[in-house]
Amino acid sequence: MAEASPDPQTDAELIAACRQTLPNLDDRQVERLIGFRDAMFETNQRVNLTAIRDRSEIGRRHVLESLRLVSALDRAIGLDRQPEVLDLGTGGGIPGLILAIARPDIPFVLLDATGKKLTAVSAMAQTLGVDNVTTLHSRAEDAAHDLAWRSRFTVVTARAVSSLSALLELGLPFLKLQGTLILPKGPDIEKELRDAATAATILGGNIATSELLPHNGSHTETTLVIVEKRRTTPSAYPRRSGLPSKQPLGSGTPAAKVPEAGH
Repeated sequence: MAEASPDPQTDAELIAACRQTLPNLDDRQVERLIGFRDAMFETNQRVNLTAIRDRSEIGRRHVLESLRLVSALDRAIGLDRQPEVLDLGTGGGIPGLILAIARPDIPFVLLDATGKKLTAVSAMAQTLGVDNVTTLHSRAEDAAHDLAWRSRFTVVTARAVSSLSALLELGLPFLKLQGTLILPKGPDIEKELRDAATAATILGGNIATSELLPHNGSHTETTLVIVEKRRTTPSAYPRRSGLPSKQPLGSGTPAAKVPEAGH
């Protein structure tokens, strides 16, 4: 049964783990991270944001797991003076809203196809005082062909259940050249990586690294896949709604016939 109220010992453990993961967090940021855990727990009673129903597990599996991505985010942003980050399929704001709390100086766009989830995420952000996020209600396949969003972002994150190949097809079109996809996945993804290497070649990307993240109390084995955008993604990608997931590139599905250099 899910916990009915916060537990001081659980709070202390989560606070310590947050500070161990990111020593530079200030008191307000830590307060917001705890507040996110509680807001997600409460909101999840009304809107299905996560399958995790236990308050402490939300802290471990969502807050701490997301914080492990911050160092990769910082490296990906590098010297970009006007970075923007897109969280693809944000659901309940994971990892986008957590990353926005950790990096309040960077604007984040949280995209999801389910309007009620975005409404809940916007309400949580407002309650927590997180003002560097905006939401985008759309399917990624549609938004990626909108010139307002295509080739715009320094970093795209996604903690979705889709295959790596599908995430590359959906994510790379949003990145500007030299931008970075940050994709946390499970520990056993050898076949996904092989298929995704083919997809990356088609889509203008390069799989730079795939490494297990160090433990920080999240109790989750995570392989972090980093993909760099080296060339313009051909204009035919992503394909129409549903195809990237149902027929992922690199798994025997023929590539679309596309004009050269994305023209």
